[in-house]
Amino acid sequence: MALNDVKLTTRAPSWSPAGAVSEPHSVRPLRLGAFVAMAIVVDALLVIGSFTLAYASSFVLARGLGSALVPDFTVGKVVLAAVAVGLLASHNFYDLEHPQPWPSQLYTILSSISIALAIGIGLSVVLGETFYARTWFAGGWAAAIAAVAIWHAGLGRGYTAFISATTPARRAIVVGANIAGQESARELEDRGYQVVGYADNGSDLLDAIDRPLLGPIARLDELVQSFAVDELVIALPPDRRAQLSNVLTRGFGRFVQVKYAADFGDLLPRRFNVRQIGARQYIDFAPVARVSWMKRAIDLILGLAGLVALLPLLAVLALAIKLESPGPVLYGHLRIGKDGRHFRMLKFRSMQQDADDILLQLLQRNEISGPMFKIRRDPRVTRVGRILRRYSLDELPQLLNVLRGEMSLVGPRPPLPAELERYEDWQFGRLRALPGITGLWQVSGRTEVPFHDMVRLDLHYIRNWSLALDLEILLRTVPAVFTAKGAY
Repeated sequence: MALNDVKLTTRAPSWSPAGAVSEPHSVRPLRLGAFVAMAIVVDALLVIGSFTLAYASSFVLARGLGSALVPDFTVGKVVLAAVAVGLLASHNFYDLEHPQPWPSQLYTILSSISIALAIGIGLSVVLGETFYARTWFAGGWAAAIAAVAIWHAGLGRGYTAFISATTPARRAIVVGANIAGQESARELEDRGYQVVGYADNGSDLLDAIDRPLLGPIARLDELVQSFAVDELVIALPPDRRAQLSNVLTRGFGRFVQVKYAADFGDLLPRRFNVRQIGARQYIDFAPVARVSWMKRAIDLILGLAGLVALLPLLAVLALAIKLESPGPVLYGHLRIGKDGRHFRMLKFRSMQQDADDILLQLLQRNEISGPMFKIRRDPRVTRVGRILRRYSLDELPQLLNVLRGEMSLVGPRPPLPAELERYEDWQFGRLRALPGITGLWQVSGRTEVPFHDMVRLDLHYIRNWSLALDLEILLRTVPAVFTAKGAY
């Protein structure tokens, strides 16, 4: 359910009922503006201070304590801070009312400061400035990212606590006492709203509702004023919105904001536009998100770095597999990749050599739903293989698939050809993306997640892909691997 804000044109109130007291609408924006201004100033000072500290520290080591007492305040640091803050603002980073998820914030900080530094280095080459032509800026870069991240982690909590302590809760009426309306009411109260009740004619009223029924939709203007309402949440089915349209067209006797609960199920992605074409509005979105070239660049960089860093571990695992049972160390499993392309997915062999021949005898013991096959005590798995599977170490050779462009670090798991034969039409949508070593399914419980829910997670990822989402999944993969939830 997507809540879309619509600001209504208001008319002068005809009367002012007793008890209809509300905070002036100019107060909250002023408080928000003060916090945003403070955040921008502190961010700029943290960036300047981090590079100044890095400069001073490097000269303490190189020339002794006395040389660092007069830090090098150059115009370059100010320019760098201004560009970094501008980039942060361009990503809605200072929207404290609607904060981004923490992984998205971290990605925004990292990318903004990195791009600002790259721009500064480019300008220094053109202008002959020596500020960036030194090795200590790497320390300043890392310190700036850490300082801004820590500061904003505290700022978000501080702003929420300050607003909760000094600002009355926004009052809301939910139009529609149906299931969708009750869900909206609970979601609003979880966000700190005070939901005073429902406005409904009673035509699809539930037997028991959790809040008062305030009156019919025809009296909505009166209810808005009587209960000093700040927001209306529309949760009516499409066939019941004709009467409401007339009420909204007239406006209300006090300023009110409308949240329109547009229920598109899983179809609507997070990023969409509302476009006016002629006299009609259209919701405009792509069913498959456009993937940036940066995803492939990150796959190549992290994949190669991972292989180099893990070489000693890979050698130990290969030796353990070889010593325990005869057969190859690596196993090339035929899988279906993006757009139905076949490829060999590499894994460390975790089963005995004749595992495929025994599979037909075990199909009736399958423990998961859908076309996939998994059993907890698979007799084909070797002792070393159980350890490999528990901690997903058997997946490490897939870094080679990543370098070859057959897979990505993050994406849906590639299916077997036999599984594809049992797919329903809507499930083929998970083949629209490059398969990955990890994904939403792996960090959500793996085999404990039913197959149809796994497909829905994959489709959500494909519709809403972003570098921030990839970063979030990679960060969540670490605890998922160590807890070994759903791994067998």
